[in-house]
This record gives sequence, structure tokens and C-alpha cells, in this order.
Amino acid sequence: MFKNNYIIYFCLLFVLGCDYTPIHLNKGLNYNIKILEINGDNEINNYLVSALKRNSKNFGKEIQIKIKTTSSKKIIAKNTKSLATDYKLNTVVNFELIFEDDIKKITFKESFTYKNLNNTYEQGSYEKTIKQNFARSIVSKLNLRIQNL
Repeated sequence: MFKNNYIIYFCLLFVLGCDYTPIHLNKGLNYNIKILEINGDNEINNYLVSALKRNSKNFGKEIQIKIKTTSSKKIIAKNTKSLATDYKLNTVVNFELIFEDDIKKITFKESFTYKNLNNTYEQGSYEKTIKQNFARSIVSKLNLRIQNL
């Protein structure tokens, strides 16, 4: 009986002592993003701008951002009929952050290799999803860099 109480107390202590908090919690991010200039791939730029606005607050320190993106799709494999079978999508995003009279330049690179789909609609939709994921990943990395400013 006495051993059962110790086991119950130990289990309760172990379970209640654990606290889960996400690593990338945006609790301390109090900044206002103002986008000054956008150049490059319009599709990725739209995803980046919407993700940055979602993370921006209307109060706090203002960070001015200039964005330049380049995106390329390359054929990396062909079949015997010279039709593309594998593609590689590369995206490079250059940010110029202006924060309290200090200018920081940050570059992020993302790439993804994928197979050719027979349906062109599915292919375009898949590429769109890849670009959205690139934008989310880049904004997440940018938020981590901004926290270190």
C-alpha cells in the first residue's frame, strides 16, 4: 500500500513537472514591419509579404525591410525521349533590414528536387505548394534572426 502511494506520487510529480512550450514561440516578438521595396518573383513575394504581415505587430520597434527574390526551375533529369522527369526548384531571398539606423543584409536559400507529374494542373499546384513552404520556412528563419537584433 505504501509503495503504491510512492509510485502514484512519483508519476504525478513526473507528469505535472513537465511543461511544453514551442521552441519558436512568438511571445517576445514586438516589432512592426514596414516593407519598403519588393523585387523579383511575384508569387514568392506575395507569400513572404502575407507571412510577414501576419507576424508583424502594430506596436513596438519598427523594422524596415527590402526584399529581393530570385527563383529558378531547372531540369535535372530526362528520360530516353528527352522529356523532363526531375526538376529542381531554387529560391534565393535577400533581405535588407533597417533597424534603428543599422542595416543588416540577410540571404536565405531554399531548394527542392521533385519528379515531373503527368498532369500540368497538378504540377503547377505542387510547385505553388513548394513555394508557399519556402516562404514559411524563410519567414520563420527571418523571425529567429530578428530576435537576435
